[in-house]
Amino acid sequence: MNAQELMTGNVLTVSPNQELAEAMQLMVDHGFRHVPIIEGNSVKSLLTALGAINAIISNGVNALKEPVVKYGSDKFLTASPSDDVMTIIRKALDSNVDSVLVLRNNELMGIITERDVVNKMPEQVFAGYRVHEIANRSPVRISEDETLASAMEAMVKYGIRHLLVTDRDQLLGVITVKDVMKHVIRYYRLRGQVDLSTTVSRLMSHNPVTIDSAASLVEAVRLMRRNNIGSLPIVEAGRLMGIITEHDVVRSIVR
Repeated sequence: MNAQELMTGNVLTVSPNQELAEAMQLMVDHGFRHVPIIEGNSVKSLLTALGAINAIISNGVNALKEPVVKYGSDKFLTASPSDDVMTIIRKALDSNVDSVLVLRNNELMGIITERDVVNKMPEQVFAGYRVHEIANRSPVRISEDETLASAMEAMVKYGIRHLLVTDRDQLLGVITVKDVMKHVIRYYRLRGQVDLSTTVSRLMSHNPVTIDSAASLVEAVRLMRRNNIGSLPIVEAGRLMGIITEHDVVRSIVR
């Protein structure tokens, strides 16, 4: 399988001088977590959802009015359409990035994300594992009374896109970068500011899809595909036991 077969084409892009708010609006409207910043015909940098959140944590609401290029990262990986997918996945994991831009003669053709790997790789590459073998047994947690600002800071600090909302060992919900960006942009468009004091309980998903640790990895992948989600909390007898994310699934392929 090569990069062209796995990638998402028709990538949404922004120019360097567009406002960060415009880029985040694109992410929210289309469900993307990565937006390449294009100057001329070349990729200048890459804005990620966590990068956008970090901008707001660091610089407040004024960041939303600033040029998006200020918050893009120039540490992005590229591949050609004919490159082998497994080589690309290993390179991304070694570089600790969750996406690879596919270029032909420096022109952007598409992007490969962890979601693409989970959704498009043949199921047999995930066979042979159980959820408990690749799960994170000590996930980052947050209480439902914590503020949105605290949730954003935790996401940036740990480099994660999903936070489990708990009361001791009971799972109450999940808050994701998508939830954060939707709230930020909606509030900003309505009031010209951002309320980061909103409690996590108001933004989280209250009934997240969960999985048992004994389930097969293939079952987990099917659940993610069916529900278009990037994580599955692991719950047994009402107790939270961990989480499995797209990143965990991708790592399993190269074990």
